[in-house]
Amino acid sequence: MRAAAVFQRYRSIDDQAEQLTGFDQSYQQLDRGSYRGAFLACDDEEVGFFVEHTNRRLGQQGAGPDGMISAVVLLSAPGHSLNNGSTFSMDDIVLVGSGGAYEAVIDAGVEPAVFSVPLGATTALPLRRLSDQQAGRVRRIADPELSRKFRAVAANALRSWDAASQSVSVPRSVVHALMLEVLTAPSAADGSSHGSIQLYRAARDVMVDALTVSLPVPEVASRVGSSRRTLEQAFDTCVSVSPARFHKLLRLNNARRLLESGRHSVSRSATSSGLHHLGRFSSDYHELFGELPSETALRAKVLIADPAPAGV
Repeated sequence: MRAAAVFQRYRSIDDQAEQLTGFDQSYQQLDRGSYRGAFLACDDEEVGFFVEHTNRRLGQQGAGPDGMISAVVLLSAPGHSLNNGSTFSMDDIVLVGSGGAYEAVIDAGVEPAVFSVPLGATTALPLRRLSDQQAGRVRRIADPELSRKFRAVAANALRSWDAASQSVSVPRSVVHALMLEVLTAPSAADGSSHGSIQLYRAARDVMVDALTVSLPVPEVASRVGSSRRTLEQAFDTCVSVSPARFHKLLRLNNARRLLESGRHSVSRSATSSGLHHLGRFSSDYHELFGELPSETALRAKVLIADPAPAGV
């Protein structure tokens, strides 16, 4: 059955992050170069289907929408991706329950596909009952055959894309059956301890609250009740980035967001992000995003004066 869909290309990671309806996602760019992404969204009443592509390594944070169960598979995986500190490969499915929080690192060129089922729209009682048991949870299922089935449905849906009618064909009954299958599958052994992801999240929150200053790693470790070594191991496991580098990336991404808002000068965006050496800020910014902060600011002013569609 055909359903309305939208396909757009993006130069802004924030605009792209908003397309996964209800997941309250936020993205951080983790590697160097200008950003280009694409997103196909089919937000149907009975089945949601979303596929995205990015040319940069991203840190992604979000949570499953209320009243919904979701399964995520990778259509391509040229790099190393993580979900909640565990390796996420093409042989895996990540099951995201209502309110289940996730921290993902998606490598450049990786294409995740998300299937979502709104529980209020389905009359299948087993699906609703099993989904209720997943509330607040995120599970990784290592099942190559089941992952292959999801990827086959995704590939057929992508091939069915019709630009003229802005629609795709998604077999709802097949998706519901696969969702039942994945709900009853055993979880894979986690690649990291629950303590690692909890420690990483606590430290990340400390860093987010201290964007205006350069916070030493020992101070972050002290605030979350950890040793520096343990904290470094948690970051290596969960995001493959050192705590010091991650805090620097958070501040540079924050400066980019301030510049893209069109309401901040280059100097104010830098100092508001704890980056007080403007020459070094400009160099670091250019190295990460592939353009100077003044170029980002100018583009934002042009878009405000003559707005274009977000995906252009």
